[in-house]
This record gives sequence, structure tokens and C-alpha cells, in this order.
Amino acid sequence: MTRMNYDLTILGGGSGGLIAARIAAALGASVLLIDKERLGGDCLNYGCVPSKSLIHVARIVHEAKDAARFGLMPANLGVDMAKVTDYVQGVISRVGEAEKIYTEGVTVKFGKVSFNSPIELSLNGEIFTSRNTLIASGSRPATPKVEGLKEVGFWTNEDVFDLMNLPASLIVVGGGPIGVELGQAFARLGTKVTLVQGPDRILPKEDPEVSATVTNVLKDEGIEIVTTARFVKASCNGDKKVVMAKQGDSMLTFEADEILLALGRQPNVEGLNLEAAGIKSDNQGIKVDDYLQTSASNVLAIGDVIGGYLFTHVAVYQAGVAVRNALVPIGKKKVDYRVVPWCTFTDPEAARVGLTPDEAEKKYKQVRIVKLPCTDIDRAQTEGQTVGFIKLVLTSKKDEIVGAHMVGARAGEMLGEMALAMQNNLTLNDILSTIHAYPTMNTGIQQACFEAYLESTAAANNRRIVRTVLSLRG
Repeated sequence: MTRMNYDLTILGGGSGGLIAARIAAALGASVLLIDKERLGGDCLNYGCVPSKSLIHVARIVHEAKDAARFGLMPANLGVDMAKVTDYVQGVISRVGEAEKIYTEGVTVKFGKVSFNSPIELSLNGEIFTSRNTLIASGSRPATPKVEGLKEVGFWTNEDVFDLMNLPASLIVVGGGPIGVELGQAFARLGTKVTLVQGPDRILPKEDPEVSATVTNVLKDEGIEIVTTARFVKASCNGDKKVVMAKQGDSMLTFEADEILLALGRQPNVEGLNLEAAGIKSDNQGIKVDDYLQTSASNVLAIGDVIGGYLFTHVAVYQAGVAVRNALVPIGKKKVDYRVVPWCTFTDPEAARVGLTPDEAEKKYKQVRIVKLPCTDIDRAQTEGQTVGFIKLVLTSKKDEIVGAHMVGARAGEMLGEMALAMQNNLTLNDILSTIHAYPTMNTGIQQACFEAYLESTAAANNRRIVRTVLSLRG
């Protein structure tokens, strides 16, 4: 029998890979973690961490300019983009330093890795063996084959966090989470932003009312939003970059200093020589089963490289499942995506978990929607953060919670309670009977459940009981 150099080799040092490495090492496995050049992955270096840092700075600028509505003297803040970049890079550095704990007891190497067989790999020309391999190589920005685009030049999320100067104008192509988050941030910093979107609305995976609310906020802040417009050509007009988009039978033209592409992601599988290990993949990523195994049973894959939910928190969840299945093959665990929360960090935030109303109506015979506007939440009133709502999607006579959708301040933080409730099949009554601190935004969850209860069959039955008791008392 061939002696293996490692029990588990992890390809990719992003969030999923780091968590997998720590879990596997804690279980006593010999672990090799490989990345091309540095740990942290897209989330740390180009995604969640820097984008939320930039969004935070932009929010401060926006609030300062909007101070007059609170009786304060409005501030006309100038933006030193170089110092903003220093702040963002400082956050990346500090978070990266904290993540070093994930590699304790783990062998870390950098370079180009590829498969020779399901158990044999090559790193920088050096051959080694591994009992199991976990592919967590992530994804990168998708770039369309558009005429003139390569010659004109463009940005992706990998380019915007080390800027020394703020562009006066920016065309954002793509209205998904990355496009709307960065578009709003740049607009608040002082850039004139035009957002060009192919589908008929921004955030098309969200409930339509969520999309509409965020659209109105962005437009109120001066962002031009153009939908049903497909990017077909790029060119230059002097020192300006030009985007041409086809909208129906018309051709629209937009000019700006820079172009930011936010058109989705593509999996990082190039150079891995997956065929040598018998691992199947397509344009969406590596194919895995419910146990996160690839077509080579000792090779598993997680995160963006397998497509599906391209979220850091999903990759982290998958890491736990994959490591368990790799190291403890008895009683393997399946992934469960029934309750997957996600949040778009615009201001206000757009957060969801579970089914949209339309999805629920296709799946269930009896669906009920309950909506609470943020104007009914006292804490929202105290902070002037009243744009938005909480929407619950309920089904069956028991009012099972199958979806929650929110637009509002700190909506992403409130989502945790709903995800916990849905994961554990808690009822409206469970949430109602839990004491919530007042005044908090989270009280809105309890209020929404209360409104749902008042309109429920259970409440109607209780009213009949009370009326009967009162009538007997005379």
C-alpha cells in the first residue's frame, strides 16, 4: 500500500479552505494547504472585507452630508482616495493577521498545483501523495467577450480597493450584489455613477419589492439605473470610455472615466488537470454530489468552484461537511441548503432567507404574506432609518416560516434570528414568547410575528374561545 504524504490536501486558501484546514488539523489529520501566492482568498483580498470597509467609509460621508435633517450643520467632506485605500488595506491586513490561527498545525505551501491521479499531485514540479484532496480554489470575475473591451480597459472588484484617485464618473455593468454595493459606495464618495443592467431589474434574485425599494434608494442618491440593456461594445472618445448597450431595438451609449464590470463569477479550475484525476466539471464549476464528493470519490470540492451559492458563509458550512466526509467516511453527511441566508450590503441592506412569495406559491397550496414597514419599528424611527420592511412568507395552517425578506438598517444582522428559527422549525409563537431587548431593530422581527399571529387561524380560534368564556360568565 502506498504511504500517503498527507491525509488531506486543500487546494485554495480562502475562507472555505482555511476553515477546512483548521477543522482537519484539530481532528488530528496531517494537512497540506496550498494557494497560488497568498492566503485569504477573494473574500479577504477583493471581496467581503474590503468592500464592506469601503461601504463603511462611504456611509460616513453620506451621513455627514445628510446631517441637516437631524438639526446638525451639514459637512461637505472631501475624499482623499489614497487615505481611504490605506484604511481599506489596513482592515485587510488586520483580518488577515487574525486568520493565521487557522493554519496552526497545518503545512502551508504556495505555487502551481495539479493532479497526476486522484491520489498523486504535483506542486511546482514536486510530486506528493494525499489520501484525500479538497478543492477550494474559488472563483474570479467573469469577463464577457465584448468588442473593444480588452483594448479600452476595465475594472473588476479586484481593482477597486487600491485606488489612489477617485474617478469623476463610472459605468457599472451589472446590477447584482457586487454592482449595486460598489455603485452606491462610489456614488456616495462623489463619483457620478451609471448602472447598466441586462435583466429588467437590479438584484433580480430578490423579491421584486426588495429590488424596487433598493432601486428607489439608489436613484434618490443620484445613480442612473438603466435596465434591459445588454453590453455589446466598448470604445474610447478622447479620454472617456464608452459603453454601448442594446436595449430592445435601440442602441444606448454611455461615457465615463472608468468601467466597472460586475457580471458574475467563473470557477478557478484552469491548470488543475482535473481530467487526470477523473474529475468532471463544466462552465459552472466542478460537479459534486450531496456529500460534496466529485466523480473521484476521494476528492471533494467546496465554495465558489462548485457554483451554486457563491457566499463565504456557504463555503464555510461546506468545509465542515466536506472535512467530516473525507476523514470519517462512515455515516456521511449530506449538505442541506434549505436555510441559506444572504445579504446585499447596500444602505439600507437587503437580506433574505428561504423562499420568495412566488417560489412559495409554486411549492405550497396555502401561502400567507405578512409585511411590517420599518416605520413601525421604534428604533428605526429614532435613527431616521425608516426605509424598508420585514416580509414573512408563511405556509400551512400552522404558519410555518418558509421565507423572510428584509430591507432596512442592519437587516443582515436581523436575519440570523430568522435563519435559526427556520433551521430548527420554530413557530411564530416561539419567537413571540422570546423576550427581545427594546428598543432594537430586532424587535421588528417580533412585531412582524405578532402581526402574523393576529391574522392567523390560531388567533381566530382563541378569539372564539375567549368570547365563549366571557359569554358564560355573563
